[in-house]
Amino acid sequence: MDYELQADFVAGADGSRSQARSAIPETRRQRYVHEYPFAWFGILAEAPRSSDELIYANSANGFALISQRTETVQRMYFQCDPNEDVNNWSDDRIWETFRSRVNGNGFELKEGPVIDKTVLKFRSSVLAPMRHGRLFLAGDAAHTVPPTGAKGLNLALNDVKVLFEGLDSFYKSGNAALLDAYSDRALDRVWKAQQFSYWMTSMLHTPAGADDFARARQLGELNSVVSSRHGRAYLAEAYTGWPGSH
Repeated sequence: MDYELQADFVAGADGSRSQARSAIPETRRQRYVHEYPFAWFGILAEAPRSSDELIYANSANGFALISQRTETVQRMYFQCDPNEDVNNWSDDRIWETFRSRVNGNGFELKEGPVIDKTVLKFRSSVLAPMRHGRLFLAGDAAHTVPPTGAKGLNLALNDVKVLFEGLDSFYKSGNAALLDAYSDRALDRVWKAQQFSYWMTSMLHTPAGADDFARARQLGELNSVVSSRHGRAYLAEAYTGWPGSH
């Protein structure tokens, strides 16, 4: 069935499988894509908090992330192969893997029944421009990032903010300058977030087949960040989000 949409403007904020994106002719858009050689094995567990803070763990056995949700349910991840089958993982095997990556670092992992498990594949993608005529893409419809840098929602909110500013200016004054600049303004932040997410991912994950030099170099990079006041400041600023687009 065909539908006709009549509107002054259309915001395509319909996710990574966007139908709005497909409305832009291929000759008028360029899509940048990067696939990562690893994924996250994610679980929801009925367990108390392991820590008051978010935990990123870089270990010789691979990356792990312990995030704290509620007093009784936690979300956790560990690095795995993108083709991993969750059905091959019992609760005992899952907790053994987590323990090998995070225990012995000043806290003990709190364990409990696993109530959900999934494999989250990593991909970076950017579509440019983020506008075609009166169609404006926002959020995952225009770009995705690996979750390591926690930038997905941050970018989506910034897109909406920038688009609102353009629409507000247009309807108040008839001036389309900010709407015309929407894609450039949004993409400025998108590419900064792509760089940060790529950097965090490559610094914290252990590539398959990495030799001793690669592992030692990676730890040297991580140490250079956490031991430097300026390094820590950059990581904190990028992780929490830069000032709004201007």
